[in-house]
Amino acid sequence: MPRTRYDVILTDRIAGGRERQEVAATLARRFGQDARRLAALMEKGDQVIKRRVDAPTGRQYLRALEAAGAVGRLRPTGSPDGRALSAGRTPGSAVASDLPVRVVSPRPHPADVAFAPIQANRITHAEGGIDVNRIDTPPIGYGAIALLAAYQDHETEKNHVLVFRADQKRPYRCDADRIVFSEFPGTQATSVVASLHLFLNWIARRQTALRVDPPTAGLIEGRPPAILEIDPVRYATMLGRTLIAMAADPVT
Repeated sequence: MPRTRYDVILTDRIAGGRERQEVAATLARRFGQDARRLAALMEKGDQVIKRRVDAPTGRQYLRALEAAGAVGRLRPTGSPDGRALSAGRTPGSAVASDLPVRVVSPRPHPADVAFAPIQANRITHAEGGIDVNRIDTPPIGYGAIALLAAYQDHETEKNHVLVFRADQKRPYRCDADRIVFSEFPGTQATSVVASLHLFLNWIARRQTALRVDPPTAGLIEGRPPAILEIDPVRYATMLGRTLIAMAADPVT
């Protein structure tokens, strides 16, 4: 399957209280473009400045924009547009869209097999929820989904989703290309990542108490999947422990 490509979007936002003309001039020197043209693009908001780049190249563009004081984002090529995260998301905040998703930051913790992910065969649509297609697991209602986390494996470069239920420690893990997007209307796009972006939005609109980690919040709003460079069991443990702590102290 071909790797996902991204469009680099220049937004109309300015970082750090700088002046638009100053930022445009800095960008012009960095990219060898006309400052007036860049200022005009920034006035329009959400303009594509580079198309069909891979994720590492896209992140280089974002770093260059941020260094100049501009705010950019990546959008999977072929995906419907959406407002994106351009910087780190504050834990506990809502994503910058009309979705009621809450962002939680996982707390450091060593790996614990009690939180080891259970492999889902596929994710398909079920009445009022999703089905992970395991003989030992009934369909999971949208309201029972406590947290979603999506990431890219740093070795295989495959994308995965962790689905945490409110009533058990171990999440379900499904390869993103095993999600049957065609059963979730409006989520099947031209690439797995673009479809995953739409699928996460689908779930978020149906589970109003959904929590996500910061990288998944970014993916919901258009950023590429974060690369997970630690043991998946450890990351599942960190997320699971965080959920338990939040349940014990709802103010957290």
